[in-house]
Amino acid sequence: MYLYWEIYSDIKKDILTNHYRAGKPLPTQEVFARTYHTSRLTIKKALRMLQDEGLIYTKQGSGSFVRAQAPDDDKELLPLDAPIGVTYSHRDQKITSKLLYFDARLPSATEQKNLGIKSNEPVYDIKRVRLVNGHFYSLEHTTMPTNIAPLDKKILKGSIYDYLGSKGVQLTDARRILYATEADEETAEALQIKQGSPVLVIEQTAYDQEGHAFEYSVSSFIRDHSRFVLNIHRRLPDLPH
Repeated sequence: MYLYWEIYSDIKKDILTNHYRAGKPLPTQEVFARTYHTSRLTIKKALRMLQDEGLIYTKQGSGSFVRAQAPDDDKELLPLDAPIGVTYSHRDQKITSKLLYFDARLPSATEQKNLGIKSNEPVYDIKRVRLVNGHFYSLEHTTMPTNIAPLDKKILKGSIYDYLGSKGVQLTDARRILYATEADEETAEALQIKQGSPVLVIEQTAYDQEGHAFEYSVSSFIRDHSRFVLNIHRRLPDLPH
């Protein structure tokens, strides 16, 4: 496992257990570098992951601060501006997965294009229903190259991103396309809703820390059980000294 991933996990644990409190500054990169006996570049990577996850934010010239957690009525919000999954966006809730299908096959033309692979490179074909606190949340149809990491049914019952992280594959960027549609027969049956019910669809191509596409997914979300948020940040010019 990469050192920055271990540092990220350690700081994240301290944030979630209130060792570092909301609104308070984190130690500087220099202090973290001395604490973990590493470089500022490694610390910067770990802090970037925490920022992408919405746990911290930065102030120009003042460092990094712990972000206040969303109020109880906003716990189900999934940030559209950060490349994270349900396990992280709902980190204080019970996330379970129901595996509907798992196999390996050759990719379609669309999958080849989005994953940047050739027609003879096999992919995993995964269909899962995700549940939040026992309630149906989404239907995920995911494909990823089989050479990324070995997968099995036990792994797919949990967080794929956590597992890939342990193998050194980090989700750092994602391209998302959103649109509304009606639930087809398969989606309706999987989510236990009426066929033709409105659903929000997110097509995502996920990229690792080296810029390689490792996942193409199409996820359908139940209208009444999911909400999304887009945070917009404007970087201001540095103030003159």
